[in-house]
Amino acid sequence: MKVRLLELLFVGLLFVVCACPSAFSQNQDLPPLSKEMWEIGPWFGGGTGLGKASDFKIINAGVRIGRVLTGTLGHGTFRGTFEYAADIMPLYTIRQDDFYTTGPQHWVYGGAFNPIILKWNWVANKKITPYFSAEGGVLFTTTEVPPGDTSRVNFLPGGAFGIYIHRGNKHAIDLSAHVTHISNASLGDHNPGINSTMQFRVGYTWFK
Repeated sequence: MKVRLLELLFVGLLFVVCACPSAFSQNQDLPPLSKEMWEIGPWFGGGTGLGKASDFKIINAGVRIGRVLTGTLGHGTFRGTFEYAADIMPLYTIRQDDFYTTGPQHWVYGGAFNPIILKWNWVANKKITPYFSAEGGVLFTTTEVPPGDTSRVNFLPGGAFGIYIHRGNKHAIDLSAHVTHISNASLGDHNPGINSTMQFRVGYTWFK
């Protein structure tokens, strides 16, 4: 009886020893961002206004902090994870004309904060992760943007499409394009806004 019990214990121990490396290997094989984790990384960007606002130019820089809130959802090529993130932007400068589309141009210094970034990561590929996000934030500047009795406070609704190029499971280069509307939502006497801007960013991200 004791010999039989020892045999069963030995078989059970052997199963655990064999299963653990397998489970560890499967976990290592998971694509980045396919499970709950943090991301943080600096980025630098710039862009231009579109259409009638094409004289506006933008240079900005910041840090993104995000948290993947779900495991992988769905199946096949479009399976992904949902992430909530925020951008802190101590630099958000805008070059503008003194009279919106005419007159001398000068740079206006500002800072911004995007507390709402709702992001979907497609995680089917281990080397690259495309993503789409809806964004919202607020911009504070040293003078009115755009000029003309408007406001030093503007809101930044928009959307973005980007891609992570992974360097292992812990690091990635982040490339993204952002379409952003700049508007004071009638906080000032006038609200011509900057109807649309196209901005591009490059960043480096750490996952934990």
